[in-house]
Amino acid sequence: MRRILAPLLAFSLVALSFVAAAPRAAHAEDTLSPLKFQSQGALGTIDKAAAQRGFQVFSSVCAGCHSVSGVHYRDLEALGLTPDQAAGEAAAAGGNLDSALKGAAPMDMGGAVPPDLTSIVAQRPGPRYIYDYLTGYAPAPAGVSLLPGHYYNAAFPGGQTAMPAALHDGAVTYADGAPTTTAQEAADVAEFLTWTADPNLDAKHLIGFRAIIFFAFLAIIAIISKRKVWRTSL
Repeated sequence: MRRILAPLLAFSLVALSFVAAAPRAAHAEDTLSPLKFQSQGALGTIDKAAAQRGFQVFSSVCAGCHSVSGVHYRDLEALGLTPDQAAGEAAAAGGNLDSALKGAAPMDMGGAVPPDLTSIVAQRPGPRYIYDYLTGYAPAPAGVSLLPGHYYNAAFPGGQTAMPAALHDGAVTYADGAPTTTAQEAADVAEFLTWTADPNLDAKHLIGFRAIIFFAFLAIIAIISKRKVWRTSL
């Protein structure tokens, strides 16, 4: 019996360790100290509070130029919005629940057309790049000559971008009382764009976790059966 209980105990400890390692709901005050994104990692999940704030930043600031046409207003219910809230957001944008989250007509910024942001996190090196880009604006260093209509951004390849700095302290007012610093706004919109790039992220990670537990259980059964067979054959 002890030989059976020992593997089962080990299995239980492994399962508990995975549960303990699963991300917990992040609070506004702890996403920046240090900077971290709950959505990252093998068992990462979307921080819905941050993503809701990020949607607010997108709607108030980014949607003037950009769209996220790969998701619809109805999909916002997956972020925790009620059907009435999602419908209200759609109506405010002149659409309905089945409308895509489209921004205003794209602006031509010196020949550069703002891209659709649906999959930008997948196309770039993750949400950290989005954060670094949105907070990377600064005066051009000495010796750097900017192209006409361009701005210096330390995170952007080449250091020059046609997009002006969009975020600033107090650009929005968060309903949950989170600080509206440029850094917080950038982190929140990065989490929102992580969700738009993969709305099923939470479900996929949950399936993966269950698969790990299932195969671990099968491994224990196989070990127990093998020992029983060898013991009876001697």
